[in-house]
Amino acid sequence: MNTENLQSLGKIPETMLITLWAKAEECHYKQPFLVDEKAQEMISQIDYDFSKFKKSKFSQAGVCLRASLIDKEVQAFISDHPDAVVIQLGAGLDARYERIGCPNVTHWYELDLPEVIELRKKFFQESERRTFLSLSLFDSQWITLIKAPQKPILIIVEGVLMYFERKDIKAFFETLCHELNEAVFLFDMLAYALVGHAKVHDSLGTMEENQRPEFKWSELNSHTLEAWNPKIHIEKEYFMSDFNKGRYPFIFRMLYKIPYFYRRFNQRVIKVKIVENEE
Repeated sequence: MNTENLQSLGKIPETMLITLWAKAEECHYKQPFLVDEKAQEMISQIDYDFSKFKKSKFSQAGVCLRASLIDKEVQAFISDHPDAVVIQLGAGLDARYERIGCPNVTHWYELDLPEVIELRKKFFQESERRTFLSLSLFDSQWITLIKAPQKPILIIVEGVLMYFERKDIKAFFETLCHELNEAVFLFDMLAYALVGHAKVHDSLGTMEENQRPEFKWSELNSHTLEAWNPKIHIEKEYFMSDFNKGRYPFIFRMLYKIPYFYRRFNQRVIKVKIVENEE
C-alpha cells in the first residue's frame, strides 16, 4: 500500500498505527497477551516506518494487555447476551471482531472518522451482521442505530478518550445516559500522571511534535464518573500493572508497589453499567 493512503490521517487517527504495530509485534512472545493474525497481515501491507516504535516495549505490552482485558470482557458479555448489539467507537484498524471469533451477535458496528473507515475497508469486510460507520463518536446518530433492535448493548472505546477534553467526555457520558436506558460501556483510562505529557510517552514521543496528539483526560478516581450522572455505575476496574506478567520494565514493577505511584501511573480498563437506579 502506498503511503499516500495515510496522508489524510490526522493526529489522533495516526495513533492507530502504534496499536496496530503493538499487536503485530506480540506474536514474538512465548506467552502473548493476545494473538492477532490480522494485525500481522496488515502491517506487512502498509508502507509506514514502524521501526521508529521498536524501543517502545512498555507501551507495546500495555496496548496488548489492555486489548486482551477488553477482549475477555467482550467475550463474557456476548456469552451472557448472544443477541447483543456491539459497537466499537474509534475502531481504527483493530481486529477485535476476528480475535474473538466473529461472534454471531445481532449486529456488530465499528465506527471511526471517514478517512479511517476508507482505510479500514481495504482490510476488512462488512456483512449482514457487521457494519462500518463513518462518524465521529460524538455524533449521536450511532446511538439511534444501536437502540433500534432493542437488544442488550455493549459499547467499546479503546485508546481514544484520553485525547479529548474533560468537558467533552462528560458531555459524551451525559448523552449516553440520556439516550440509553441500559448499556454496558467498556473503555480504558489513561494513567492520571500522563495528562499533558504525551511527549514523554515511549511511542507517542517518537511522533513529530506537530503530528503528536496531547493526552487531555483522565480521572484519578474512576468513581468520579458516578457523580456525573446517577445512571453511571462502575461495575469493574482493572489496574493494568496487576496483569503485566513481568512484561513491564523492572523499575516500574517496583514503583507500582508504592500506592502513590500505583494510583497515578497505572492505566485502567473500566466496565461501566448505564442503568436506572433501582429505587
